[in-house]
Amino acid sequence: MKNKIFDILILGSGLSSMIFAEEYLKKNKKVDIISPRLKNTKKIFSEKIDINLKSLPPQFKKNFKKIYDYFIYNKIIFNKENCNLLGSLEFGGLSNYWGLQIDKTIENELNEFNKVVRNKISQCFKELFKEKKLIGEYEDYKNNFQLSSSYENFFYREKNDSHFLEKPVIALSKKKKNININKINNNFSKLVPSMIAKNKIVFHNYVVEKITKDKNTILLHTKNNKSNKIFKTKKLIMGCGTLVTTKLLIDFLNIKNEIPIKHHPRLISVYFARKKLDSRLDFTPGLIQVKKIKNNNYVGDIRPANEMIIDMSLKIYTLLSPLKKLFLFFKDYLIFSNTLLSSKSSNLFIKKHKDYFKVYSKKKPTLNALEFSQKKIFNFLKTKKIILPIYKNFFPGVGADYHYFGTIKTNKKSPISINNNCQLRKSKSIFIIDGSSLNFKNNFYPLGIIMANAKRIAKLFNK
Repeated sequence: MKNKIFDILILGSGLSSMIFAEEYLKKNKKVDIISPRLKNTKKIFSEKIDINLKSLPPQFKKNFKKIYDYFIYNKIIFNKENCNLLGSLEFGGLSNYWGLQIDKTIENELNEFNKVVRNKISQCFKELFKEKKLIGEYEDYKNNFQLSSSYENFFYREKNDSHFLEKPVIALSKKKKNININKINNNFSKLVPSMIAKNKIVFHNYVVEKITKDKNTILLHTKNNKSNKIFKTKKLIMGCGTLVTTKLLIDFLNIKNEIPIKHHPRLISVYFARKKLDSRLDFTPGLIQVKKIKNNNYVGDIRPANEMIIDMSLKIYTLLSPLKKLFLFFKDYLIFSNTLLSSKSSNLFIKKHKDYFKVYSKKKPTLNALEFSQKKIFNFLKTKKIILPIYKNFFPGVGADYHYFGTIKTNKKSPISINNNCQLRKSKSIFIIDGSSLNFKNNFYPLGIIMANAKRIAKLFNK
């Protein structure tokens, strides 16, 4: 076992890795994944562990210490004065579970790839849409995504509208073809692969500290609380999230300069609805998207309140805690929204500093741009008589966006770039399958494209 060289190793256990594994296992007997399990860190880790893939990420179990443990283990530090970073965790990014939605715009985001690749990614998205039984419409696949009847009539746009309302493609799983969003109780899919079974995936509970190369072999230098270990592989599949993938490649390629991190700056708003927008889901996905018609440079993601959202809000505004029962009573009339800006407004950077990797932002009027866009969305909703003319905003800070991507260029002469098959140009035995390899210019919900691309790369290995 000491000198074993794997044919492939997957790094990370987020959705891109899991979708890759699911496709890869259609023609292969097993696959190995390196992914730390940041739990009971004072105890000695075992080399192989069983992970309950249906378990929720730790931040939803009110264990926010996990977030900071994640950064400490990966040697990522951030400037707390100008960068409020949350980001990817051990089971994938927050948006995988919080948003539970994916944008159906595929082709417009893939101009850096050639036409053949764009078509393959789009086809893989269609396959995922059917396999996961997603709610919504995508080309020739449709099912019934119903809102409360009082909201359905808002989807008819008038000629003078400056914005339009759109239903997102929502990642919920249900056997029935006709689905009413208000009648699903706790039955949402985590989008994890359906075919994973014992002995098919071996998880190695290690943190990867650095990657090196010895001739045609990739070496992963890892550690846990028990020991240090070097894994050797012919091909490495990196799906450990934009931040960790990027910092490992900065080190591997010895990049001294800062690398821009693409993201969608975010402003949280609460509105008061004129009519109920209710949902009985534990996690309420965005049920409506408000988009600008001409230049798609921002979007409003509309979702009804629930107890979890209210609890999180009262942690921010502690003085309102005694009014919790009142908020719960009116929760079906509270609408929460994320205003997201396009990646053109990105303002995050990562750079190696001694043994650590700093993430920081620069002085930029991000909040002004968010407030301007939010006011436009507010006025549109008010004109449509969806909400009362009052609102409250909360800016969680630069970097608290959940969507990080685009650190690696495609088909460019860049120190850190990939080709059409997502192979690192300076080492073709390394494949990048997470959001770091994609640049979402107009798409505000990157999950679908990331999953589809991971599926495409896995198919290359199955030929």
